[in-house]
Amino acid sequence: MRDEREQLVSEQRGERRPVRVAVIGCGAIAERGHLPALSKLSNCAIALLVDKDLDRASRLAAQYKVPASDNYRDALKYANAAILALPHHLHAEIGCELLQAGLHLLVEKPMAMTAHECDGMLAAAEAGQAVLAVGLMRRFLHSTHAARWVLQQGLLGQLQRFDFQEGNVFNWPIQSDFLLRRETAGGGVLFDTGAHTLDLLLYWLGDVASFEYYDDSYGGVEADCELRLKLASGVQGTVQLSRTRDLRNTAIIEGDRAILEVNLRRNWLSVRSPNGESGLVGYGIASDSFEMVEQQFSDLFKPQIEDWFAAICGEHPPAVPGTEARRSVALIEACYAQRRQLEFPWNFQRVTA
Repeated sequence: MRDEREQLVSEQRGERRPVRVAVIGCGAIAERGHLPALSKLSNCAIALLVDKDLDRASRLAAQYKVPASDNYRDALKYANAAILALPHHLHAEIGCELLQAGLHLLVEKPMAMTAHECDGMLAAAEAGQAVLAVGLMRRFLHSTHAARWVLQQGLLGQLQRFDFQEGNVFNWPIQSDFLLRRETAGGGVLFDTGAHTLDLLLYWLGDVASFEYYDDSYGGVEADCELRLKLASGVQGTVQLSRTRDLRNTAIIEGDRAILEVNLRRNWLSVRSPNGESGLVGYGIASDSFEMVEQQFSDLFKPQIEDWFAAICGEHPPAVPGTEARRSVALIEACYAQRRQLEFPWNFQRVTA
């Protein structure tokens, strides 16, 4: 099997043969995102759909006229690459096995449950000479790169503070209860939504030096949380995440010359002066704000997969390699280790004589 895998990889790299992709995990993210994106790409073939619920895998497979299985190891027979869209606690165990066998992987976020598990996956990818990419898809928003450019160019001046808010009443369609159980999800809103939000924070602003973390968990997964952070640069700020409230859903980064605000869910940002007057925006366009070419959330799967394919072809490293995705996992793990109870609006101090 290993010789066959190496031959497939060699042929694919040398002749740009279509990548044969197995999709392992047929939940909403695969049905709504990965499969429609794969079907639009000419340089790949959907080779196999895998889910422990074989009926569900078979129904989806019939739509795409491909085989179905309830055994992820069948991917080694049909494919030379796989998208891993399973409950979080299975990412490392199954990912390591497939990577070590030489299967290129695009793993849904979060990469794994712990930094140690991430390290195991990185080692397995190296041993199997496989490309490991992680599905932190907001890296493919144009506004993500525009914001990084604004910061790198120093257009905000000396950074003063930051405030990230992301939240809404949870409404994602789920095929099982894994997101609601700590042993399978790893955590709640911090691990799920926060994997995206903290990845952007680290990508834009750099490493965290210290923090305080608060959430509302009483043993289950948290629905609301707050981080108070100090970065290695000395800049301080907050991150609020919620599954129960509609929050602003933007990141605000303030400098002494200008303020950057980036929508965390769609392709929009603005740069304004501290007194609210218009300033430089994006790549030097003079406007109070601008909305670039519209990108729906579902539109990001295609460029993410194309980037992974290019990495498999040896054109460049993946935009979000495992080493990058590990950073947010390590921060989340550290937050849970130092957790404090979040104060609720109805809490009160008991008055004693």
